[in-house]
Amino acid sequence: MPATPEDFREIYQAAGLYDRLLLPHYFDGAGDTDLVRRVMERHYGLPDGDPALRVAELGCGTGRVSACLAPYARYLRATDYSSTMIDTFRARYPEAEALQQETTVSVRRMLDDGMAGSFDIVGAFWSLSYPLTDFFEELGAAGIVPRADRAHARAEAGSLVRDILRLLAPGGHFLALFFDSETPEQQLVTRAWGKVAPFPGTGRGYSREILLAELQYAEAQGQGRLNVSRHGGIAVAPDQAAARAWFATVHMKSLPALVDDPKVHDEVDAFVDRHTRPGGTVFIPTGAYLIDFWAGSTDRHLPPLRTADAL
Repeated sequence: MPATPEDFREIYQAAGLYDRLLLPHYFDGAGDTDLVRRVMERHYGLPDGDPALRVAELGCGTGRVSACLAPYARYLRATDYSSTMIDTFRARYPEAEALQQETTVSVRRMLDDGMAGSFDIVGAFWSLSYPLTDFFEELGAAGIVPRADRAHARAEAGSLVRDILRLLAPGGHFLALFFDSETPEQQLVTRAWGKVAPFPGTGRGYSREILLAELQYAEAQGQGRLNVSRHGGIAVAPDQAAARAWFATVHMKSLPALVDDPKVHDEVDAFVDRHTRPGGTVFIPTGAYLIDFWAGSTDRHLPPLRTADAL
């Protein structure tokens, strides 16, 4: 039976399932939330109890990373397509404006509602690859089907990135986290999905490449400054069963065509065995990109007391 949209979203719709299966990830000794917290502290200092920023988070999930943003937020707007996750988010952050919306719809509605140039922070943590990839494929009666006009899809994906940047106030930051698609874990998942739905463009990292290409173009046009850092790390599973559940449910969405495939099953087992420690814990090598685009004048590149007018 062909996959349906519900098949791919079950892990995000079943209450508590995603948080229960999510493995802690550590990069250079820090958790993923620590990476975000550090960049917030670098830009804005420690929270002082008097939040002043307007913050939008796209694909907020249950609000795990939102904890790094909320202490700075005078106004926090968060969106996610999963009603279950939004319900959990609302319970955690009752003063926030939490909306069940796809990222593309959310960005468009904010612009339509006159919110261009009004956010100090726009964040998308582990969530932006999906809406960017969605432009290149669709789910139909035969399963995942690539869209015929790839050039049009690329233009639409680029337009989404540019619209996100339009939300930033002068001096605001767009922050994002992406997994490194070249790690052994991600390459295993890429090979598995290639059996039923090959990734568009250059592969699993294509969505990150699109994002960076648009941000680099914006920087070249004098619209801001882009900083990208890669952090190597590990995901830690308490035992082999948890590691296998991570692959089967989180990465492969419990899709029978993948989890019931003997070759995929054997490859996952071999991978888990290879990375199991003597005590039974599984250390999965991984990597993350932290992307930080600052919207402002290129004068900021200059040393103190040296402005463009003085040169």
